[in-house]
Amino acid sequence: MKPSCTKFLLLIACLPLLAAPLLAQTGAPPAQTEVAARLDAPLPDAPNPEPRSAPLAVQRPTPGGTQWVDVDREFVMATSVLFGSSIANAELTTRCINSGFCTAVPGPLRSRGALYGVGLPADAGVTVLGYLLKHGGHRWWFVPAALVTAGNSIYAVHASQHIR
Repeated sequence: MKPSCTKFLLLIACLPLLAAPLLAQTGAPPAQTEVAARLDAPLPDAPNPEPRSAPLAVQRPTPGGTQWVDVDREFVMATSVLFGSSIANAELTTRCINSGFCTAVPGPLRSRGALYGVGLPADAGVTVLGYLLKHGGHRWWFVPAALVTAGNSIYAVHASQHIR
């Protein structure tokens, strides 16, 4: 039984839900001083004289020392939607090429491997750019991922309209 285009797009749309267990994982257990600092913290409804800061970063050990990695749901969601749209675009474009309707696709990109070979490294580059922008404190860090996601979605919808 051949899966329908609707089922495939539904699966791609559910990718962020599949990433939810990854978001629920926590880092290493907090150090004893962090636990003591939390116990001395004021009650949640008490006014706090210190301004709230950006989301906490998790410190992960690496062979060369420690590296700070921003862990937040917005970045993971934007990245998962970006990669999901690229996968949907590659699959639907491949099906459209195989049906004979998508003739405007350049010759070197007429295989599934070539589409993934171009799309996924480009997504990795956009993800790195978004991370650097977010880590630099820019408010519009998500714009590159949103633009690529919109382009992938437009091409995927166009290709899905020509599949038999």
